[in-house]
Order: sequence, then C-alpha cells, then structure tokens
Amino acid sequence: QQDGINAPPSDPLSTELTPADMEERFLRMVSNEIQYKKFLKQSPYSITDIRWPVLLQRLLDNIEDSTQKKNGKFRGQDKLKRIDRPREARKTVVVLGTGWAAHAFVKLASTYDLRVVVVSPVNHFVFTPMLASASVGTVEYRSMTEPIRVTNPYIDNFVEGRAIGIDVKGKKVQVRLSDLGTVTGSLQGLASNAACRLDPEPVWSQVIYNEDGTMVQRDPSQGAGGVIELEYDHLICAVGTAARSTIVPGAKEFCFNLKTSQDSKRLRTAIGEALEYASRPDVQEYYYDDDESKMLATAERRRRVTIAVVGGGPTGVELSGELKDFFSQITRASDGAYQHLKDDISVILVHGGSDLLPAMDRDLRQRALEALSEQGVDLRLNTRLSEVGRDFITIKEKGTGIEETIPVGITVWAAGNAPVPFVKELLNNLPPEAAGSGGRINVDQWCRCLTPTPETFGSILVLGDVACFEAQDKFDDAPEPLPQTAQVAGQQGAFVARMLNRGYDMQMTPPKLPELSESEAFSLLRTWLVARGLEEAPGFTFLSLGLLAYVGQEEALNQVTLGNVPLFNYSGKIAFALWRSVYLTKQASTRNQALIAFDWLRTETFGRDITRL
Repeated sequence: QQDGINAPPSDPLSTELTPADMEERFLRMVSNEIQYKKFLKQSPYSITDIRWPVLLQRLLDNIEDSTQKKNGKFRGQDKLKRIDRPREARKTVVVLGTGWAAHAFVKLASTYDLRVVVVSPVNHFVFTPMLASASVGTVEYRSMTEPIRVTNPYIDNFVEGRAIGIDVKGKKVQVRLSDLGTVTGSLQGLASNAACRLDPEPVWSQVIYNEDGTMVQRDPSQGAGGVIELEYDHLICAVGTAARSTIVPGAKEFCFNLKTSQDSKRLRTAIGEALEYASRPDVQEYYYDDDESKMLATAERRRRVTIAVVGGGPTGVELSGELKDFFSQITRASDGAYQHLKDDISVILVHGGSDLLPAMDRDLRQRALEALSEQGVDLRLNTRLSEVGRDFITIKEKGTGIEETIPVGITVWAAGNAPVPFVKELLNNLPPEAAGSGGRINVDQWCRCLTPTPETFGSILVLGDVACFEAQDKFDDAPEPLPQTAQVAGQQGAFVARMLNRGYDMQMTPPKLPELSESEAFSLLRTWLVARGLEEAPGFTFLSLGLLAYVGQEEALNQVTLGNVPLFNYSGKIAFALWRSVYLTKQASTRNQALIAFDWLRTETFGRDITRL
C-alpha cells in the first residue's frame, strides 16, 4: 500500500492510471448528457430550455412599440398616456451614432415624451451585413442605407459631427461639427456667422479630440463655430468601434476596412482600378521580346489582381465569397469583360485560428472551409499577419514560425475592433471600475455605466459594441460579455427606448415608474405596465436568433437558434434562400426592401456593373 500498488483505481492520490482506469473515468464524465454534449462541443441546450416568458414579454413589447413609436408624429395627445405634456417639459436625449443600437432607439423613441438629438459623422444607417455585397456591386450602397431623419422625421435635430469631449457632472457633450464645405463652399461664410437657435452657449474650454493631443477651441464670438456643446438629460453612447488595424505594422496605412458605406465604396473603386492596372500593356507578355521581361510582367500582372482578406469571421468569409462570385462573372468565357485575367486573379484569406467562422457549429465551420476551397480561395489558417506594405503582406505560420512575403494589390482588414477616441475620453471621466475588457465600458443590466456622482448616475447609457455587459446562461461556467453583433446592438437600442418612453426613474436600482398625479396614474400606458408587472424595469435579456453567412456560389450557412436553444443548421441552396429572405426582411424600410430585391434581380439578369465612376 505504501508503494501504491494496492491502491484502488478511483483513489485520487493515484499517480498512474491504467487504460481501464482512464476508460472508467471517461465513461463517468460522459455519462451525464450535458457533459457528453460539451465533450463533443455541441450545445447542451434542448427545446425545454426555451425561455417562454422572455418570448411572451417580447411579443407584448412589440404591441406596445407599435403605438409608442407613433407618439409625437401627429398632432394631439399621447394616446397611451392620455396627457397633454408640454413639449418644453420633455427630457433631452442626445444619441451618439447612427448604427444598429442608435437606429433601433431612434426608430422607437416617443418624440412626444423625449427631445431627441442625434449626433453622428454620417447622416444615415447602413445595413452592415451587406457591405461585402456592395463592395463588388451585387447591391448598391444607397439600397441598404436609410437617412436617420427618415427613420424618425420628428426627432428635434440631427447634428453631423463627432463627439470629442464630455462634462459628465454638467451633463454636457462637446461636438466637433463636420466640414460641409466640400461642395457648397459659398455657404460657409453665412453659416459660420449666423445666430443658430439650436446651438447652445459657446464652448469656452479647450477639448482634446485626437489621440495626438490636438486641441480645439471654439471662438466665443461666433454663433455657430467648429465645436458646439449640447446639454442632455440622457446620453446614449452608441458610437460603435473602429478597425483594430494598428496592431500590425502598416495595416492602418495600407489596408482597406469594411465597416461603413464609404469603406465599401472605396474598396469597390480599388477593385476596379486593380483590374484596369492589370490590363495595361506594360504587364502583358506580348509587350516584351525577352523571356525574363515576360516573366516579370506576368508576376506584376498577377500581383495587381491578388486580393488578401485578413480575418476569418463573417465579414472576411462573406467578402471572399462575394469576390469569387464577382471574378467568376467578369472572367467567364462567354461574355466576361476581363476574360484575359482569368488565370491571374486570386483571393487569399488569412486567419489566425484553425477554423473559419468560430462562432458557428463545427459542421458549418467545416462546410465554410470546403466551400471556399472549392472556389479556389487560398486559405491560410493558423497564420498571423506580421506586416502590410503598399504591395505586399508578410505572414507567419503559428507553430513553425515560417514567414512568407506575398505580393498583393489590395489588402482588406476584417480582423477585430478597437474603441473610437471618444470612448477613451468618456472613460477618462468615469470611475476606474467603468473600464471593461477590450476598451469597452462596463454597464449593468439596464445599460447604465458608473458615473462620478450619484446625481449623474443613469444619465449615460452605453449600447452596442461599446457596451460590456456580462451575462451567464444556464450551462455557462462563468459570466461572459455579450458578443459585439448587430443583434445585440439592435435589441439594446429598442430596450433603452422602451425604458425612456415609459418614464422610468433611471437613477433608481432597479429603475421604477415615478409617482404621478391621479389623472396620470390611470393612463393607458401606466395601466398596461402595471398589468404586466413592470412597475420596476426588467433587466436586458439578449435573445439570439442565430447566425448567417454567405460563402459564395449561391450557398449560405444558417445556424438558427432561439435564445441558446439550437433549432437547426443548414447549408447549401436552401440556406441561401433563407439567408436572402432574412436579409430582405431585416432591411430598415419597405423602400430598402424593394431596392435590394431589384438589385438582386438586376445582378442575376445583367451581372454586376463594372463602371468606374
């Protein structure tokens, strides 16, 4: 026994295990259904884990939303509250951004109860999952965008500018106005000297707005200067994220991004230029007599139409599939405009992980790998990007450390996000505990971040990719931050709009409905909320509906879930039909749905437009 020879196999002090002991422990581990599914890397959730109460509350919320979002859009009283609240008594809500969270908030906000001012460097919402399609002309940019003023024509104002500083205690945000004088230069003098009734008092203090420490100071003698200050009762911080390209030398200078409509437009222009550069006589074999010059011309021609995509997530995979569709069309033998480049064009996908689309199930990840390989995409898995140059990328394979320099014409960054400068400025004015992982801002279940004083708590709500909210589900070992996806952002925006529409006191924990006068206490909205047991605001609950991805050649991957409960996985042509139907349904308006459907029909009938404008 001292030697351990007679120790029972189950003795935890035993240092050596026989094959029989290992088999017994393995069987014990997988004897539980949950542990077995985790061992196979399958979801442990079943149909019995569907959160029916959450689904019921979402249904009732949608009924409420259909009435509340019309408030303020017509003359007369608030139909649900049955009160004639003076417009001057409304709380001011400043919304930073026009992305998924901001768009959902603006769409549902009751402008009868809230004075909504939107601030963003762009005046539109863009359906970001289709940016890859727009970059090759499958759909047009304007088909998948909606002006924020159209989303809710009754918001009090939209300010085209960028938030650069904040006074948390004074509830003021500083905004640097965009330069709108690129075309209408004759209007600059009038606008800069005219008194503007919507502008607040001039900004006297200097504001740091750039990472390099550049200072901006508004001229107090002007009525509308380069920097204005907006007061708020509630600040909705939904500024999104920027491309995290600074981690690789040269990536910020030479990579194209794919986060905005302008990014998609620039990439489409670059692809058109690359095709024309590769068609010039100086890179054709017939232009030279000697063999060495011919070889150099061939190599240079192929470099000009080699496109490297960095990142194996949904953006990188869908862009690779769209690129292969586009190149297949323009190089086909029958009527391709660039048939002469068929053997020269190549797409390289660089990904640091071992699987594409890591958020999807194993069978779909494998199908994504097979589909792109069959189309000729050069997949470089377990590979890191080391450097990006004007005409090359350097990659390093994990494990072996082997480096390779590849000549390329275009490099697209689709591999990670970083906080925008305003988020850093905001964190500098918040308690240290507000800083979350990845430069995000920690929020509670009501999307509120910590503030320096109790009086300002609840005045700043952080949504979307900027927010770091940790949630723990039934079978999770520890809380994990919600993913930075459009689904999360859109649901958070609608959730916060409901809270403010209902008039919850956001300083209280949990937020509660305020005490009202006798006439107000029996309004339809109040009665509706009391009947549902919502005198206290419920916390935010994310309800995932699954993941979709397009992989080219009219094939898509569908992972459909209801919450964490998997319903079905599918790939192929039927999945492609579902992918298109979901994207069509999720468009911002009926106008966008009609335009997208027409674009798809036009592309199918006549092909993608290769005109360079």
